[in-house]
Amino acid sequence: MSSVNSKDEVNINKLYGTDATLSKEELLQKYSVHECGLSSSEAEMKIRNLGSNIIKQAKSKKWYNYFLESLFTPFNSILLGIVCILIYTDIYLPEAPSYANIIVIAILVTASTLLDFFEEYRSNKAAEKLKEFVATTTTVIRDGQEVQIPMANITIGDTVLLSAGSMIPADLRIIEAKDLYVGESSLTR
Repeated sequence: MSSVNSKDEVNINKLYGTDATLSKEELLQKYSVHECGLSSSEAEMKIRNLGSNIIKQAKSKKWYNYFLESLFTPFNSILLGIVCILIYTDIYLPEAPSYANIIVIAILVTASTLLDFFEEYRSNKAAEKLKEFVATTTTVIRDGQEVQIPMANITIGDTVLLSAGSMIPADLRIIEAKDLYVGESSLTR
C-alpha cells in the first residue's frame, strides 16, 4: 500500500496482473470472449470445470458461541468480578457466611445473559434465512441474447451487461461503455 500512496509511478502489472493492461482485442482473444457472449453449453462446461461464482461464506456460529458472547458482556464481566470479591468478603472471611448478595447478582447475570442470548440468536437465524430468499441475478449475453441468470452462474468469458444501480457480480474488466449519456445534471442548474 505504501507504493500506491507514494508519488512514484504505480506498477499496474504488479498490483493487478497483466490482464489489466491488455488491449481490448488481446483480452477478448485470451479469454475467448465473443460479442454474442458464450453459448449455454460453453458456459455449463466452464462452470463445471472452474466452479461457480460463489464466495465461500464463513460457517454460521453455533448456539454456544452466542451464549458465551452473551455471558461475557462487559456488564456481566463486571458483575462476575463483583461476585468473586463477594465470595471472599461474604463467604470466606465472616464466621456466618451470607449468600444473599451473590444470589442477587447471579440472578442478574443469568437474566441478562438469557435475554441477550435469545435476542441475538433469533435475529441472526432470521438474517440467515433472509439471505437464502434473496436471489441476486445479473444480465449477460448467452447464445446472442440478453438473459438474466443467477450471479453464481457467471463464468470466465461471459459478457456481463451493467447499468446504473447494477451490482458488480464478479471480478470484471470493463472493456466498453455503450450508450453513455453525458449531460448537465439538474443539481448543477
